[in-house]
Amino acid sequence: MKILHLIYDHVGNPWVGGGGAVRAYEVYRRLADRHEITVVCGAYPGAVHYNEENVSYTFVGTRHNNYMLSTFCYAARAISYVRKYAPEYDVVVEDFAPYNPVFSFFYRRDAVIQLHQREGLRHLKKYTLLGIPFFLIEKYYPRFFKNTVTISEMSRSAFGLGERGVVIPNGFERTLLEQKGEEGNYMLFLGRLHIGQKGLDTLCEALRLVDCRLVIAGGGKDESRVISLFSNAAAAGRAEFAGFVSGPRKGDLLGKCLLMVVPSRYEGQPLTVIEAAACGKPVIVSDIPELKYAVDAGFGISFRTGDARALAGKMEMLLRDASLRREMGRSGRAYARNFTWDRIAEEYEKYLLGIGREASR
Repeated sequence: MKILHLIYDHVGNPWVGGGGAVRAYEVYRRLADRHEITVVCGAYPGAVHYNEENVSYTFVGTRHNNYMLSTFCYAARAISYVRKYAPEYDVVVEDFAPYNPVFSFFYRRDAVIQLHQREGLRHLKKYTLLGIPFFLIEKYYPRFFKNTVTISEMSRSAFGLGERGVVIPNGFERTLLEQKGEEGNYMLFLGRLHIGQKGLDTLCEALRLVDCRLVIAGGGKDESRVISLFSNAAAAGRAEFAGFVSGPRKGDLLGKCLLMVVPSRYEGQPLTVIEAAACGKPVIVSDIPELKYAVDAGFGISFRTGDARALAGKMEMLLRDASLRREMGRSGRAYARNFTWDRIAEEYEKYLLGIGREASR
């Protein structure tokens, strides 16, 4: 089967190389021995076309060092690409973002849209009147697609899909289950460095009230601002920046932390939460609906979103209680075993094969 996947994000993209990019990479490298896969991503400085494990990565748009220009140029070039090449593929998948829709449904009526997080009115808060087009695109664009994949029941509900489409969640690398669960002397934030979405301002304020070191791991467009935000804590030896991490380094950081903090204001389904669970680590999450599953599964506790004192109180509670941390860690590992990337890739492949069979008829 020939698969075309359109997604602006890429794991090497300095602005947005997060969950969607990792998901595409992890799933398709597991399917590449059985299918011919092309992933079309947004260009960025230094991006070059390449093949990895029989997956072809193509970059379209501009390589200028400007995020907004990059994302809009990607949309224009990706539309041209899908118009020209879509008939050659058995399945076309569009990873949706309201900033760069590529209208794949117009060229393939059976195109699949993959939905992550919905921002809704936050577009207007961020961009005022300029956010109206993004708000409207996000609200109405998915309705043009016959086939829909969401990453969680909460995402499906947020996009108003009812029972339409399928839910195929995010996963983690199986080797994380082998982490020994040692405990170092630090808490961990792991994720994209976006102050507003990820609640890093709340985390910085809470850290002033807690006597424990915090390691901040990740990259993103707010990296320099995050370094400045935590500069006083870093000077006092209470914050440390690990940069972007992956592979064994990420596993080591997760495996040795006391706990992980996810103070996000909005999310889809962050990979880091299931990765922490796989390593047997408790997580402190904001009380947004998208993260409630961690609390329900017994490996997370929540605090009122944006409330630094409430976050600090949850940190102190877990830091004082080693037995609670171990109990939550066991619950996390039991929950995570069902979500390895191997299993997610099998589910995703089964779904795409069904789409391909329909197309062949």
